[in-house]
Amino acid sequence: MEAAGLDAMYGNILEEVASASAELSRFKTVPEVAEAALAIALDLTRSAVAYIAVVEEDGEDKRVFSRAADAVEGLTPEEIERIFSVPQGPETPARAFRFTRTQPLEAAGRTLGLFAVASPNGYTATQQRAFALFAGQAASSIALAQLQERRQEMVDALVNLRADLDRSERQRLLNQERARSAERVEHAHEAAVDALLAVSRHARSGHGIADFYRRLTRSIAELVAADMVLFWKLDEDGLLAPIRGAHAIDEEFFGRLHPTPCAPDRDDLASRVVFHDLMFRAGREDESRDFQYVLDVLGVKDAIEVPWRAGDERLGLVAAYNSRREDGFSREDAWVLQKAGLAAGLVWQLKYAETDLKKTVDRLQKVDAARQMLLKNVSTAVDQARKRFAGDLHDDALQKLTAAELQLQRLAEPNGDPAGLLNEAQALLSQTEEALRRLLFEVRPPALEVPGGFIETIRERVRLLKSLTAAEVETYLDIPDELSYEYRSMLFRQLTEAMANVEKHASATRVKVTLQVEDGGIHGVVEDDGRGFVLAEREHLPGHLGLLALHERALLAGGWNKITSEPGLGTTVEFWLPFSETKV
Repeated sequence: MEAAGLDAMYGNILEEVASASAELSRFKTVPEVAEAALAIALDLTRSAVAYIAVVEEDGEDKRVFSRAADAVEGLTPEEIERIFSVPQGPETPARAFRFTRTQPLEAAGRTLGLFAVASPNGYTATQQRAFALFAGQAASSIALAQLQERRQEMVDALVNLRADLDRSERQRLLNQERARSAERVEHAHEAAVDALLAVSRHARSGHGIADFYRRLTRSIAELVAADMVLFWKLDEDGLLAPIRGAHAIDEEFFGRLHPTPCAPDRDDLASRVVFHDLMFRAGREDESRDFQYVLDVLGVKDAIEVPWRAGDERLGLVAAYNSRREDGFSREDAWVLQKAGLAAGLVWQLKYAETDLKKTVDRLQKVDAARQMLLKNVSTAVDQARKRFAGDLHDDALQKLTAAELQLQRLAEPNGDPAGLLNEAQALLSQTEEALRRLLFEVRPPALEVPGGFIETIRERVRLLKSLTAAEVETYLDIPDELSYEYRSMLFRQLTEAMANVEKHASATRVKVTLQVEDGGIHGVVEDDGRGFVLAEREHLPGHLGLLALHERALLAGGWNKITSEPGLGTTVEFWLPFSETKV
């Protein structure tokens, strides 16, 4: 019976230990296993406190876990540890326990630490046996948990190492890309400097706009490795059109290009490039197919376009087509193209300014020549005017006055006809008065200074032309009223000089007089169907000094004068006088 009871008792212990071991297997970490083992040991041995010290494999680090039963819950972990570290004896602290059991935690031939329990009532042999068995199971579970922790640490280390390697690789790639970018920027900077030098070199070459443009596009094509380079110019009508003469642009390619509207408020591609500084870049191999239609229209495999500016002025855009590089045009190419465009814009303006300056110089030289000629002829012109005025007075008014005087003298004769003589004298005086009025009209028309009287003055001069020539005169007058007196006087002199030529030399039957606004000035035409003359001989013809005055007066006013004539086919006198500052 005693043997049977002992077997039953040990069977129960084994079951409890097996159950406790199964319970421990649910926990994966050392703290979890230790806390669970402490709770099971308190229950299994009916102890008051339990204590586990786990020493790491290096023997330096130690982790301590402790727990007290409910009856002695007031114990702190430090007090529990002191229970097992202070020798038992009469001098032990009041809260020390007389009965303790300790078991080394051993697994796989290695001591993991210490497992201890304490009780004020002592332990039975069964409890001691159960504790010893359970300590072995706890040691195995702690060893397994340590292995799991080390494994997790290794996994974490490997993960961290992989993350470090990934970061290192990313940093390496980033540094490599930065190095390549720095190299590209340096290359682009050198290319931009070369572009500026090319622009400067071509600008100093002394060639005209067309040759400068051809040389510049060739240099840009070399810098960005393009087959073709083309400038598109924005005109005054808001149309963007290609400029002929560019490098490697043949007539077939040029024929595919058409002017396109371009304005700041438009949202098309050209307007965004020109007015919103878009750098357009597209190729056949691009994933995006948004701008393939542009390449299709141009018939190229890739293209790059940047704005063409001169300061704040938008001139158009610069485009390069068909890159000779395998990867096509780059952002650095766009940068180089933009710098070349900016420099070219300034030089372009300079070239046009030089052209305008040359035109201005030529015009001033002509004006100066006209002034010199006027100075040479001024005394002759004054003498001629005086002679003409004196001749008109002598041949017309004075002769009529002399005839009237003779008629009045004849009144003293006894056989005269007083009434007839008086009538004849009166007619002569009337004719004299009309001749004097005509002279005064030509010297200074009275209505020229009156507001709105300019048109009437011209019409009066046309009526005088009709009366002197008996020609049929057609007039077309379309001029503004708000003209200064100086301008009206100059315009009237030009017109009357041309009419005087008709009156004295043309023997015309039909005359047409036209005055109208044109190109910021007044365009005048006096056309007759008279006898005409040979233009090359006009300076040697008598009485044609007035035609020279027509030319000089127009040049001095900043305008022009043209005379066309052939013998027997009439004469046409044309002139144009700019408004400039004479219009009020």
